[in-house]
Amino acid sequence: MTSSLCDKIGADPRALMEFERIRFELVWRHFEFHARQRTTMFHFFVILSPFLFGGCFVLFKERALVGSIPAIGAALAGSLLAIFFFLLDQRNKQLYRVSKNALGLMETQFLFGRFRALETENGYYPGVISTESRSYGDNNLLKHSLLMGGVYWLSAAMFLVLAMYFSAVRQGCITFLLPAN
Repeated sequence: MTSSLCDKIGADPRALMEFERIRFELVWRHFEFHARQRTTMFHFFVILSPFLFGGCFVLFKERALVGSIPAIGAALAGSLLAIFFFLLDQRNKQLYRVSKNALGLMETQFLFGRFRALETENGYYPGVISTESRSYGDNNLLKHSLLMGGVYWLSAAMFLVLAMYFSAVRQGCITFLLPAN
């Protein structure tokens, strides 16, 4: 921003308020978009995984008709899909954290600044984001990040075990009786 524009905005309180509103709107939309994208993506994964898992078993059950390779391939694809979703989740987490930090700054400097402090028994209230950061920090056991990542990695491991099982049956390492028709 040029200095003449800064001078104009600084001289007009309404222009300054509008500028701050636009800045907040930009940061909030960025945060909301990536946070929603992350939860929507997890939602789709949770819905998609059981169908893919069931499809693996259907292919395995019908191995006399289609062979074992499609079931093994589907299980490996499921594992790769879980890892892919995990990596997308990590990127979304990075993006929403950028805007969360900016929201935290706006919160402490404008909304809950000392000039408009909300008093508590321990001093002034710093704001929602600051309180969460102070209370929980980087303790991922108390946040969704560990749980969401755990679901992705557990799914990847389950699909890999399924592929190994299908492969062991194909190679004759595991035998079981098929039900008589």
